Amino acid sequence: MNLDLTSVFAKLTRSREHAQTIHNEVQAWMDRNPYGITKQVNADSTRYSLLLREIEAPPFLRWTLIFADAINNLRTALDHLVQAIAIAESGKTPPPHAKSLHFPITDSRLEFDERVRTKKLGDISDPVRAVFESLQPYNRPHPTLPPLLRILRDLNNTDKHRLLRLAYGAIAEGNLSFVGDSPADGRQWQPVTNMGEVKDGTEIFAMVCDRPTPNMHWDLKYIQIIIAIWHDKRDPSGPDFTSHTEFAALLKALTEEVQTIIFTFTKV
Repeated sequence: MNLDLTSVFAKLTRSREHAQTIHNEVQAWMDRNPYGITKQVNADSTRYSLLLREIEAPPFLRWTLIFADAINNLRTALDHLVQAIAIAESGKTPPPHAKSLHFPITDSRLEFDERVRTKKLGDISDPVRAVFESLQPYNRPHPTLPPLLRILRDLNNTDKHRLLRLAYGAIAEGNLSFVGDSPADGRQWQPVTNMGEVKDGTEIFAMVCDRPTPNMHWDLKYIQIIIAIWHDKRDPSGPDFTSHTEFAALLKALTEEVQTIIFTFTKV
């Protein structure tokens, strides 16, 4: 298919520019050592905690807006792709049904067929229709995340009504040990990791014992916290219906998915 992808790649490039901006700003913030870790022990020495202490607050509002702009450009690139396909198939500019055309991102065959029926893909040929359906989230599962197009759609739709959730996430990596004089008398130690959103003063990790055990301490080298974006879980049947991914990794995955879709149609 001979497609004019000028505007498609312009949108893709703009998304990459936003992604690079937020990456640079987050990295510069991280380089300034903007947070620390405080050690805390409860009164009866059964819980030894590590707490996040904010030294320089991250500009989450600014980064959230930049992230959303990157997402919007990725989503719009797909809509521009549909326009380019409709022009190529019809030979007309603008193509038939130009005002209603958009890239459908659906969760079932029934929903996809409805989008086709209502001309969201215009007067599409059967071979190209089949390609569109093969790229739908229900046909493209991800091994660890929800289908990537579904994440893209949901984040973009959410941003139309409220801010996305960009925040401190879980521990990305660290170097620490828990040492001291713990009697070998069968007492039980339980590690507790905070896998959710954290903020200044939040306990991010703890060691909990079933009886008082003084004279223990953390040997803490470093802990790295990620900046994460919240999205739906891959398995919504779990106890928590949301999950989170490091923002740069998610943007990279979404960008690669959009690129894959674009180049799929250049081979049709």
